Amino acid sequence: MTVTDMLALSAALLAALAVLPGSLGVLMLTNRIAATDWGARLIYRIAPWVLAASLLPAALAVWRWWQMGDITIWGRLGLAGFLGVLVFGFLMHTRFLFRPVKRPKFLSAEEARRRFGDGEEVVGVIDAAGRPWGFIARLARRPHIVVQGTGEAPFMMSHCILAHSSIAYALDEDSRDPDLAITAAIANNLVFYEGRKGCSVIQMHNRSRRGDWRLQTLPTYSVSLKRWAELFPDSPIWYRDPEWRDQFYLKLLARADVIDPASPTIVYPLQHPQDRRLPMKSLVLGVEADGEAVAYPAGLFPENRLVEDAVGGLPIAIFSDEEGDFIAVYDRRLDGRTLSFAFDPQAGAWRERETGSLFTVRGEAVSGPLSGRILRPVPHYNKMFWYVWADFHPGCRIFGPGGRSRASDAA
Repeated sequence: MTVTDMLALSAALLAALAVLPGSLGVLMLTNRIAATDWGARLIYRIAPWVLAASLLPAALAVWRWWQMGDITIWGRLGLAGFLGVLVFGFLMHTRFLFRPVKRPKFLSAEEARRRFGDGEEVVGVIDAAGRPWGFIARLARRPHIVVQGTGEAPFMMSHCILAHSSIAYALDEDSRDPDLAITAAIANNLVFYEGRKGCSVIQMHNRSRRGDWRLQTLPTYSVSLKRWAELFPDSPIWYRDPEWRDQFYLKLLARADVIDPASPTIVYPLQHPQDRRLPMKSLVLGVEADGEAVAYPAGLFPENRLVEDAVGGLPIAIFSDEEGDFIAVYDRRLDGRTLSFAFDPQAGAWRERETGSLFTVRGEAVSGPLSGRILRPVPHYNKMFWYVWADFHPGCRIFGPGGRSRASDAA
């Protein structure tokens, strides 16, 4: 083996070490490493320097080949592997596939309806100042994160296609311009790395893995564009122009059937035995408070326009519109007392039993002694796949018809 051969093989090895651990496909094997703080730091902070270092032996190998011709099949394979790794990384590395959007563009709700149609799925967010924002879910599948960093209440919206889960996080002055990279998935749920804080966050945990950065979650909804625009006509709607990577990535997902609710395909292994109390990819509302987690099957709605319950001591009311499209979770506490509701079909609203005040599906009182008051929305996971929620909350309570809860019989 010649010096040129060794240079070419060294370049291929260094490039592979730098590129492959953070590339889609290989991540299925390295995801648990990539999801750690130190693993993400290696892949997204140190690896670029390793890749840069690989350019030197590659250049020397090409130079020697040109000047001396002392190359064998091993050297040719090394250079071919080096180029192959670069091409594969360009197509498949998560840094390029899932670059978070930091300069979002918005349409008005009416413009969005004309452009995308009423049936388009939207991730709706209510920011910390109470302002509504909508995000076209289909276009958020690839970047996974959109940062809305302007205004008085900046936030970032996260959307995980594998889990069909969305949640938004308020950004404070310390994190207004986050340095984000999508690193991996644990049990088919999104993991991202924040470079300035040097920590990884699993979406379902809503905090850094080491627990020193707890994110403030915001009310987030999975709803049709038509319904969101009707409820919040002044809501800006985020969109972006599709790119060639969108078709490339979505075709990969479609081939694996990972986004088909009828398909049993799981990309990343679960952490626990699959909980079969509900169909695997049935949609649930996941609510967690004070150490208790409860799943509310989306199939409960709209037959039940109202569900009242308590999660970890937090009294909640779940309001559903007439189609089960917009489903919201509210804190029933107001002015030091716990409210109780009944749905009034004639008024199409929720009547507070003691005062007779009527509340809309947005949680706003429009008549009675409580008129003008607004129920506090409870952040939760709105219409996500059951198997992912159950894997992060093993043995959790499932709310059933009539308020019954199913005991755990995970298998």
